[in-house]
Amino acid sequence: MSSEIIAIHTDRKRELEVTEETPEVTALPTAKRQKLKHHQQNFPPSFWDNLSRLWLTSRSLREFDRRTVWPNSPVHADFTGARQVDPIKLVQFAEEGGPNLEDLRAYPSTRKPDVDREEAPNQTMSDIAAATSAYDPTFHQNMIDHGCLPRLYPSASQSVAQRPQNFDAIFARLEMPRASSSALTMENFHHFLDQNTQAVTENKTMSSEIQTIAGVSTIPSLQDVLFNHLEPLIKVGKDALLSQPKVDLYDGNNPSDLATSVRNSLGDYIVPCEATDRPCLPNFFLEAKGKSGDSMVVMRQAWYAGCLGARGVHELRAWIDPETLEDKNAYTIACTYEAGTATLIIYTIHLRRSSNSHYRRISSMPSRRYEYRMSLMHSVSMIDNLASFARGIRLYQNAREWAKEQRDQLCAAANRKVMSLKAASASKLPGSEDELGMDGASG
Repeated sequence: MSSEIIAIHTDRKRELEVTEETPEVTALPTAKRQKLKHHQQNFPPSFWDNLSRLWLTSRSLREFDRRTVWPNSPVHADFTGARQVDPIKLVQFAEEGGPNLEDLRAYPSTRKPDVDREEAPNQTMSDIAAATSAYDPTFHQNMIDHGCLPRLYPSASQSVAQRPQNFDAIFARLEMPRASSSALTMENFHHFLDQNTQAVTENKTMSSEIQTIAGVSTIPSLQDVLFNHLEPLIKVGKDALLSQPKVDLYDGNNPSDLATSVRNSLGDYIVPCEATDRPCLPNFFLEAKGKSGDSMVVMRQAWYAGCLGARGVHELRAWIDPETLEDKNAYTIACTYEAGTATLIIYTIHLRRSSNSHYRRISSMPSRRYEYRMSLMHSVSMIDNLASFARGIRLYQNAREWAKEQRDQLCAAANRKVMSLKAASASKLPGSEDELGMDGASG
């Protein structure tokens, strides 16, 4: 009798244990399910079709599974166990879409992702790519495949990287002495070392070390800005394959420095923000990282922003005088700063005509007239000693001034052309200066 009681007690205990374990295997909370769905979204097939090299990433594996894994063969109707199906209800069930097969592995779902509208409203392909853009090897390869070539990348016709024609002139200009750097003392250097010690995050780096390096300047500049007004650098059809960049710092000119008609005509290339009162014609960029930042990521970010800036300068120069496009000169500078090593790196970005042989092996790639080239100009560790600290400040401040000189010259040339067009049209059709957009431009 006692053994029976013990057995019953044991069975009840096991039932309680099973009951207690049940909540652990229940569905994930709503927020986690939404986050998981968002994480598993992928690029469109055209993105992968246009890559010359596929990197082994979680997204590429999901695309491989989507293309190669198929559902099991359907079970014959005689073995389904169905009995006495009502034809009317079956038709109604079919009209409503039939059974939901999205949980079956590799089933090609035709439904749009179920994304919380409050969390990600009007989500586009660019939004999906934003989380992994500069952090993903496919971003790097996509830039190369579309003619944006990083530092030391072999030329299509030569085995060495090609520098801009004015490389030596820029190098000498950036090394010119400055009163601000010559007057630095050991006290200034030790203060910078203290800032570097505390610069754990990117925000702290920008607000402390970069402020010390930049000093006091009147150059129009903004920090932490989303470039949401520019034509995508890389597109397949109507899809932008790269997310809109959010630059840590960029320099430009005040909109009033350039004729309104020019800004309206080339706005997709030289007006970076939807808020059009912000500096235009950006050609100087800085991307910074805290001590935990990735050096490859910060280089890609500067590379991307620099290509956008170089393209804008190229479009403006083409409008001013297309005959000058073949000078192979650089007009754009992109910098990186890594707090971990306190290393300042300065690059130039320039366009040059492409031989196009690099792209012929990619059958889906359209013909490219120009390619973007990234060249290393300077690299200095600013915590080595007082001399290296002073040199980094000199290089950075001179680079900003050189970039402003290029913008001023381009704006002046564009305004002169607008005035000449106005004078030519005035002899035929009377009109005001406002018709050609000279309001607010300092010709």
